[in-house]
Amino acid sequence: MQKKVRNFMEEYHMVEREDIILAAVSGGADSLCLLLLLHALCGEMEYALRVVHVEHGIRGEASLQDARFVEEICGRYQIPCRIYHCQALEYAREKKLSVEEAARKLRYQLFREAAEEFGANKIAVAHNQNDCAETMLFHLTRGSGLKGLCGILPVRGQIIRPLLCLARQEIEACLQQLGQDFCMDETNGQLMYTRNKIRHQVLPLLTQVNDNAVFHMNQAANDVAEAVELIEGMRLLAAEKYVCESAEGVCISQKLLEEPSLIVREALRNVLADTAGSSKDISRIHVQQMYDLFARQNGKVVELPYKMRAQRTYEGIMLRKDSAQKLTNASAPGAGSRAAVESISDSVRSVSLTLPIGGSLDVPSYGYEISTRLLEKSPQNEEIPKKIYTKWFDYDRIKGTTRLKTRQEQDYLIINAQGNRKKIKKYFIDEKIPACQRDHILLLADDTHVLWVIGYRISEDVKVTEHTKRILEIRVDGGRECE
Repeated sequence: MQKKVRNFMEEYHMVEREDIILAAVSGGADSLCLLLLLHALCGEMEYALRVVHVEHGIRGEASLQDARFVEEICGRYQIPCRIYHCQALEYAREKKLSVEEAARKLRYQLFREAAEEFGANKIAVAHNQNDCAETMLFHLTRGSGLKGLCGILPVRGQIIRPLLCLARQEIEACLQQLGQDFCMDETNGQLMYTRNKIRHQVLPLLTQVNDNAVFHMNQAANDVAEAVELIEGMRLLAAEKYVCESAEGVCISQKLLEEPSLIVREALRNVLADTAGSSKDISRIHVQQMYDLFARQNGKVVELPYKMRAQRTYEGIMLRKDSAQKLTNASAPGAGSRAAVESISDSVRSVSLTLPIGGSLDVPSYGYEISTRLLEKSPQNEEIPKKIYTKWFDYDRIKGTTRLKTRQEQDYLIINAQGNRKKIKKYFIDEKIPACQRDHILLLADDTHVLWVIGYRISEDVKVTEHTKRILEIRVDGGRECE
């Protein structure tokens, strides 16, 4: 068994020479076996071993006895040991967690503290093949995606799991052969805990179907983990193309649906988890709700866990979290993209800047430098610019002061030679500009109306014609998509 564990540790590159491993030891069969095997291997694999024990304050004297047992074992083998005492029940009430989850959070928090104290760069925990199978079933019954079916990974950051190559009965047989006692936690048999139901009721039935059920589930977990790694690379590429942060939340482009269905669902699951700040309670049904929202009408809303809300927009889906601090962004769409957004300060929401004639103006929050020049007459051999961010205006038809601003309710454009008006709000809707960008698009206006929606069109009444005597040229440099 010692050789089997060593080979497993080497296969997954768990340790290197001169590492310091902190073993998490509860005193139960699994963790005691971990301690004994790591102690037996430390000489030949040339690492140092330390121990941490967390007493959760749940089981009274029995819990304290476990702590003393671990301390005695470490003393016998002359292994430095750190014992922590905490109050998991109180922490669970304070954080509104289950006792299981509270105890786990406290454990890993104290593991990291002990690792820092000992200078340990690896933390070894005693999960085995049965734990992996139980985790797979737990996630599967709750509606997990592929990541949940990976079970428990052998290595995750500084956490290593040397016993994942062993089944629980192998561990107990090893301790029996060594004549080594271990602690029994009576809460492990209480069926009020979900994992205990799986351990004592579900897995035994599966092993009646096939003696090697646990081993086969671990093999499947390894296969899924490899597939997930491949899928994750594809998901990252899709997210880079089709997901972006905006002023109101996270914009998910309709074009994401061009990817394979599996990539779409994994991308949606990841966006939900990132926005929520946790993957806990994000299940298949929530991913499906997001997926189905693409087929619904503009404006339709789906309520999701963690106070998240997904809304159908012209370009796809906008995902928001009510309690999240919202970013503010400016829009700078170009010819090939109407979804580009750029972070700006909160003050941009009500920007109003006078634009000098025959000079330049910096707008740092947008990354813009805007320059103007006045041409006394139309150049003989030049055509009117057809660039998105360089425009010519009939200067004599501009009323009063030119200024840069963000939209207000009364703003409008002249849309044809007959002088018909269109509200900026209606223009944005017709152009299918996402709602999250509309408050941040800069407008050029005079004392009466909007002359130019920067990045889009200019007002019909200020276009250069054969009757124009003076031309105002305005060029916008910088931003995301300017020429």
